[in-house]
Amino acid sequence: MAKVSPQRLESYRQLDAAAFEFKNTQVQSFFARAQAQGYNLDPEAFHQHQGFFQAPHVQDPTGADIAVFGCPCDLGAIGLGGTRHGPRAVRERSRFFGPYNDATGQIPFEQCQIVDFGDVEWSSAQLNVRVEQDIYQHAKRAAEAGAYTLSCGGEHTSSYGVLKALSEVHDDSFSLIHIDAHSDTMASWGGDAVNDGSVFRQAVLQGFVDPERTVQIGIRGRSDFLWEFAHDTGMKVISADEVFEKGVAWVMDCVRERVGAEKTYFSFDVDGLDSSYMMGTTGPEPFGLTPRQVRDIILASREFDVIGADMVELNPNRDSNQMASHLATGLFFELLCLLADCRLKSVGRANPTRWLKI
Repeated sequence: MAKVSPQRLESYRQLDAAAFEFKNTQVQSFFARAQAQGYNLDPEAFHQHQGFFQAPHVQDPTGADIAVFGCPCDLGAIGLGGTRHGPRAVRERSRFFGPYNDATGQIPFEQCQIVDFGDVEWSSAQLNVRVEQDIYQHAKRAAEAGAYTLSCGGEHTSSYGVLKALSEVHDDSFSLIHIDAHSDTMASWGGDAVNDGSVFRQAVLQGFVDPERTVQIGIRGRSDFLWEFAHDTGMKVISADEVFEKGVAWVMDCVRERVGAEKTYFSFDVDGLDSSYMMGTTGPEPFGLTPRQVRDIILASREFDVIGADMVELNPNRDSNQMASHLATGLFFELLCLLADCRLKSVGRANPTRWLKI
């Protein structure tokens, strides 16, 4: 075969550019601004900003659009402990993700002021105090400052404290999009009214979520008899089998019918994923969703008024090769992008993230 002609070679050389010279002006502008403030694209480099996805760490969320924080608790987990290490694992792996979402073409840090609001600090070793006071107070500070919240567990019980805070600040009962292997609507277990298996029963009983505007997706396993409360109160419970048989488009039609234009909370338990993808969790279940199905559901949820979200139950103790942490972090970034899209749609103007160069 003949060599490439000098003319073609010259045309290719004209396309050569420096590492951070892009035709995409949005990306070009972001890197010019963010790198000057300490953002670093190299995942193996020293990072001046150690927050989730290099978000600036703050102790005061005033002015933030989205406050991301960790809930490192596993006192109420029904199964092997270790989810308290989840936030640390996600922060560590988050250096491999972002800043650009290839599916939406957006950079969340260009859309919103995103901050890492740290981890909840515990005032007690008692689960009820941690959930109903510590997590509640931390999330309330963020919500009162006007921020949407994105929390990283930790056990699923943490959702209760966040929902309590958001429901109080917004004076609302929320629609709920819930991906999980388990409905988490059982009665109290081991003396704790609010625990991993009862969090959404209690959230309904306290008026934080409206069961008739709730859709649970991916439910399966050997504990179906424990979820009678979900069916009795009118929740739409979609099994993993139905997701495969009818497709994500059908699932989103069901969500659309229930959620509508009301304020919505999105809760993602990583055991909603099939255990072949996600063994790094407290209660792995086979025959579950694929990562792409979960991502597609998150992407499709951009049409709703999502004001808060969480990802829970990543258990690094069961994740020796960090594959589960890597996958979970990728989906956590999708949740961040979901909130950024919803926030921008709600306020109608961009408020790019500002870092202070250390």
